[in-house]
Amino acid sequence: MKIAKYIFLLLLLISITISVFVATKDGNYTVTKSKQIDVSKEIVFNYVSDSKNWETINPWNAENTKVKWVQKIDGETILQNIIINEVPAELKLTFKDTLSKKTIVTWTTHGKLSFKDKFLSIINRGKHNDFAEKFENGLNTLNTILTTEINSFSVKLDGFVNRDTVFYIQQVVSCKVEDLPAKIKNVLPKLNELLKITNTSKNGAPFIVYHSIDSLANKITVSVAIPTKNKVFTSTESDIYTGQTNPFQAVKATLTGNYNHKKEALAQLYEFMDKNKLERSDRNKVFEIIPVNSLTEKSAAKWVTEIYIPVRPKKITVRVQPVKNDTINTMIESNVKGTSNP
Repeated sequence: MKIAKYIFLLLLLISITISVFVATKDGNYTVTKSKQIDVSKEIVFNYVSDSKNWETINPWNAENTKVKWVQKIDGETILQNIIINEVPAELKLTFKDTLSKKTIVTWTTHGKLSFKDKFLSIINRGKHNDFAEKFENGLNTLNTILTTEINSFSVKLDGFVNRDTVFYIQQVVSCKVEDLPAKIKNVLPKLNELLKITNTSKNGAPFIVYHSIDSLANKITVSVAIPTKNKVFTSTESDIYTGQTNPFQAVKATLTGNYNHKKEALAQLYEFMDKNKLERSDRNKVFEIIPVNSLTEKSAAKWVTEIYIPVRPKKITVRVQPVKNDTINTMIESNVKGTSNP
């Protein structure tokens, strides 16, 4: 009996000691994980800041999570207020450039541990360690997704094509080059809604008309458009306009993958134009048909962009060398001698 009593008292003493230790343990915690993502900061930031992409990188997908609000700051910081299994948490993501045009993404959170989490932290368990593991998983997933989507692409050179008359409705937008996919997402639903209200049938996939490009400011002005079977008339107060193209000739290339690879497709098109003595026509604008786009497909590696450059045959200038007078006289004398009688 005495042995059992001593064991009980010993266990009681140990439990009290542990309780006091846990209770007096600092409950404040900060968890930080960083990862180098092998693409540019703008691409990473735009992907993470798009709420529609959250589910692809959310490390708590298997749990009950809800995003209450998100704040974006200067293209370098994202603040998230989320609820994980009914427990609120504030997260911070920062994005920093590297000299090699890659990005260091840092995911951070801080808070106070409950008594239970303090105890679990002693054996490397609990909320603190859960965040560390989740952050690492989420950042690894982000790197895999973006490097796969950015590096996976193909270009098919379709060559010389003829384009028929096309009616369409359009909305003009000006934005940074990297913001175009987001603008497409915003504009296309508005155009589709107008077609639905007016009971107008589409006549193909949506497309982009390029009006101007400011390379120094990294800004473009384009029309996001949807082709229609018939001409649509809109009110003068509307920011949606009607449009029409007449038949013309163009060179075409099809890009499968992220828009960032357009330069590879354009390089092939201009090489084809030079080889076939074609030059850019100023009667029509460069445009792109987007049958598979950011609105219909989350994976940028599967986007399809058909690029059209209006062309015309190059003008060939023939230079005629002037003939000197003494050469003309010599030719005349030669002809006279050749026709004179012996």
